[in-house]
Amino acid sequence: MKNNYKNIIIALSTGILLFSCKALKKTEQDQNIALPSTFDQLEALESDTLFNISLLNWENFFEDENLISLINIALDNNQDNLKTLERIKIARANYRIAKVGFLPEVNGIAGASSRKFGEYTMDGVGNADSNLSPTVPEDKLIPDPYRDFVIGAQFNWELDVWGKFKNKKKAAVARLMASQDMANHVKTWLITEVASAYFTLLGLDEELKILEEYIRLQELAFNLTKELKEAGKENQLALDQFEALMLYSKGQLIERQRELRSAELYLSSLLGVYDFDHLRDGLADIDMGSKLIQIGMPSQLLVNRPDIRSSELELIAAKADLNAARAAFFPSFNLFGMAGFNAFDFGKLFFNPASTAYQLGSGLMAPIFNRNAIRMSFEAANSEQKIALLAYEQTVFKSYLEILDLVNSIDQYAKQTELKVEEVTAQKRSVDNSNVMFSVGYANYLEVTNAQRRALEAEIELVELKVKQLQTKAKLYRALGGGWNQ
Repeated sequence: MKNNYKNIIIALSTGILLFSCKALKKTEQDQNIALPSTFDQLEALESDTLFNISLLNWENFFEDENLISLINIALDNNQDNLKTLERIKIARANYRIAKVGFLPEVNGIAGASSRKFGEYTMDGVGNADSNLSPTVPEDKLIPDPYRDFVIGAQFNWELDVWGKFKNKKKAAVARLMASQDMANHVKTWLITEVASAYFTLLGLDEELKILEEYIRLQELAFNLTKELKEAGKENQLALDQFEALMLYSKGQLIERQRELRSAELYLSSLLGVYDFDHLRDGLADIDMGSKLIQIGMPSQLLVNRPDIRSSELELIAAKADLNAARAAFFPSFNLFGMAGFNAFDFGKLFFNPASTAYQLGSGLMAPIFNRNAIRMSFEAANSEQKIALLAYEQTVFKSYLEILDLVNSIDQYAKQTELKVEEVTAQKRSVDNSNVMFSVGYANYLEVTNAQRRALEAEIELVELKVKQLQTKAKLYRALGGGWNQ
């Protein structure tokens, strides 16, 4: 009969083990991305595999001392940047939690209790019968009510047979590294935004100077027309046109002053400080052309861009999560035990070998009725891995296209700027000629006002082109990785 029971227990245990080991198969994801060998159709910038601007740190890329000072302030005070640093601390704490998953869980225990057993219970009768036995010495008689004192330590250790804790640690390490790369990505974004806002301020400063100069010229033309009208050589319509142009320019001046203040406040929000007055140089003093000679190869994006590295690490973490979820299908093996002192007399609890107590055992636990929940967790982890792979591919794809777009924009802005410089020169010449011809009666007021309006627009457009060119170059610095890999 005993042999039959043993056979049943062995068969049942074997069945549980085999049933538990039927885990789902995981979907293997390939993260190798075939990027083009070169940045296609780039004539403006040379490609070089040895040195390129993606290896330049921001302090070497931006040469303006005022801009460098502002970037340092932003890195120290910007709330978005500080939040990413705190997320690194969270990831580091999660890593440390996962790191100790291999080790046994050890807890200290200490307790005291008192209990009165009923006389018509097994414990009550048993204790009373034991106290009546002549073989029980006086110091071992069971008290009534029963007191229990215990102090010691207990442990539980789940053996990492299937690599569950190993994969959790691997996922935590990958996410810690991903958080550090994402912090660099946020810093690169912040640096680019500060530079872009700074260049906006430089452009608005230049536009204000241009408007003030044209308002001065328009006031001279207005006063001259007023004198000619009083002399009977011009009419009220000409005077009204010059006055309207002057008022329009003054309105534009106020508009630029508003935009300048808004830009200063936005820059302050990036810096994370309440100082709204920022030192800056003139737009003509900024030249980043020397930094844009070599941009490297597309494959270098995979190691230089922190957002790509972060996406890749998230994919690694998702794979490790999937392996850990798969391990949940298998039975877990545990070692457990305790050691300490246990007695019903507190005076005999310590320094008495007879009060020593210990326990040591092992166990096997396999999922049976909760396998459906584990299956759903596994399928969710599998989908998370697929999402991580798609996010990685999307980041790489967008990065490549972003660089193509930025380099093309830099090239086109350079060509537009050359033409706009020539246009400004021609428009200024037309203003001078129209003013001279108007003063001697060979040009009418419409020719003068049109020349001044178009010259003003051309100069403003030239400044805007220069600002866009500088901002695009700053964005290219970010798109190539920000130089953190150095």
